[in-house]
Amino acid sequence: MKISDEPVKLFLELQKKLPAVLASFGIKQVYVYKGIGMPRPTWEVKKRNQTFTISEMQDICDLINTGKTKPREQNKSTIVEARN
Repeated sequence: MKISDEPVKLFLELQKKLPAVLASFGIKQVYVYKGIGMPRPTWEVKKRNQTFTISEMQDICDLINTGKTKPREQNKSTIVEARN
């Protein structure tokens, strides 16, 4: 194989295990979805279907690793930019 699919497999595995990973660190899901500026219904659908984007997973990792939440204005502008 010329291109390794290992990063893709790891990404998908992290999405699958995300609730357990959060629980193992004692992090409540509400803290994460509010911290990254995601509405709860969107969070629940993405968690259930394992359809987080790379950017969303990066935001989740950043929040867990640094404890820094994203400003609400930044989240809204990201949504607007994604639609354009």
